[in-house]
Amino acid sequence: MDTKERILQVALELYNSQGVNTITSRHIAAEMGISPGNLHYHFKQTDEIIKSLYDRLALDFDAIVKGLGTLDLIDLDTMKEYVDQSFALAYKNRFIFLHFVEIGLRIPAIKKEYAALTKRREKEFLLLFEKLQTAGLLRTDIPKEVLQSLVTQIFIVADFWLSNNELTVRLKGNKAIDHYRHVFIHMFYPYLTTETQRRFMEVIVK
Repeated sequence: MDTKERILQVALELYNSQGVNTITSRHIAAEMGISPGNLHYHFKQTDEIIKSLYDRLALDFDAIVKGLGTLDLIDLDTMKEYVDQSFALAYKNRFIFLHFVEIGLRIPAIKKEYAALTKRREKEFLLLFEKLQTAGLLRTDIPKEVLQSLVTQIFIVADFWLSNNELTVRLKGNKAIDHYRHVFIHMFYPYLTTETQRRFMEVIVK
């Protein structure tokens, strides 16, 4: 592993455990056993490290969403796998979500890119809903504005479940992921066809 990659790995560990306010480039360098100058050769400012970790997270989420979008056939097992991957990825990068508003204000480029991302994701999710309707999983009598509201709910839960966890039940690791992925996916239950609802608990909640 090269130095730049190691910096990102150690920074992620420290940000996850101690937050973004208390960790400086000197803390990261000390944890790695290298000089601050060596670290600054790769990242001149701490914000550049945070931006690199955010960019990597966005790319990883893109890969998950695009992978789902390329499938001709989508079933409940596929949806469950998508949700599992997404929540595991969010927990791995939890500092970003726990400090997301602060990070967006601190690094304007992230705020701007996130705004553009949400617009793109809205289109992607609406296309996904059409596929789910074609596959017979999602009801076809749902008004478009309701589906658009569902997209907003997806963003709210997906982006802020970690904050809710931190302030309430304070679950760790897989227990946190399992609890909140169930909360997330239960949002879809009222919109499923009757036949899909019958299979829902068997496939999803396991």
